[in-house]
Amino acid sequence: MPVTLKDVAKKAKVSPVVVSKVLHGNLDGIRVSVATAERVREAATELGYRVNIWARNFRTQRAMMIGVLNGLGIERPSFRTGPRYFASLMDGIVEGAFQHNYSVALCPELLNGNPLDAINDGRFAGLVWYSISPSESNLQALANCTVPSVICHARAATFGERHATVICDNRQGIGMAIDHLIEKGHRKIAFAIESDRLNVESEERLAGYRNHMDRHGVTVLDSDILDVLQDRKALHTYLAEGPKHTAVICHADGLAADFINFSPTHGVRIPQDLAVVGFDSTEFCEELRPTLTSVSQPLYDIGLRAVDLVIQMVEGAPKDSLELVLPCGLDIRGSTDFIRSGVSA
Repeated sequence: MPVTLKDVAKKAKVSPVVVSKVLHGNLDGIRVSVATAERVREAATELGYRVNIWARNFRTQRAMMIGVLNGLGIERPSFRTGPRYFASLMDGIVEGAFQHNYSVALCPELLNGNPLDAINDGRFAGLVWYSISPSESNLQALANCTVPSVICHARAATFGERHATVICDNRQGIGMAIDHLIEKGHRKIAFAIESDRLNVESEERLAGYRNHMDRHGVTVLDSDILDVLQDRKALHTYLAEGPKHTAVICHADGLAADFINFSPTHGVRIPQDLAVVGFDSTEFCEELRPTLTSVSQPLYDIGLRAVDLVIQMVEGAPKDSLELVLPCGLDIRGSTDFIRSGVSA
């Protein structure tokens, strides 16, 4: 049978209240001498006593679990295959939780079902939402959420500034990509987006593309915005007809990977005929041939800071900010390793 608090108290010849004070750190009104505290710890070690976290949480009415939730109606990304977005984000979330001695839960019922019952029933101290789209179902779920929550990849204003958010500087990141392509001699630069997978960040990246192209004196035409749906028919058509641009910036690495993978089928060489830039820049980019130049989104830091914000809210400390915006980088790889000359808009 498991060793109980009363067993430790009996061996140390003290009351259970004293053991609770020494081992659990509660009961602020109780004073224990150094010698007694040491005797309690020695007894606990000899008996092999372990703190029952669930029992402690029940007594203190405090959960020590951070829930990680996917947006409603959005498929959970894979840890194992394709772009490593989810794995990189989760690394930061788990590290942040562990630094604060919290656990992390990914519950299937919450990922793609209706989370409204589970998120408010006391099982979680706080929540980190990711992959949120501003759909009516997501807005309603967040409006009814009473648990301290932080939303990754979103703006606080989208949710009425009721929840803190952490997001990368999408426009700044796209600006770095455009500067790089311009330096390589490109002027005919397209932006590829999936209109059936739009979210706040995709829209910010598209707006950043327009702004930074204008900064370089390049007019953006409707034909420069490539809408590539998930069925990829439009992508095959674009490549089969011969690219009308010398470079393309994709709103996400998954789409950029398809440009690289499908191009040989249509006789298009990357980067000689078409330079390709993605967005996220995880280890996945190194697996492609050629390797993928990509805007580096600080996914690990986004997860880490999201948990920091949640726990600040749980513990009643002042939040660092209602909206944290983290800068991006640019990892230059083989998919843009070609200098063009004599290119005109």
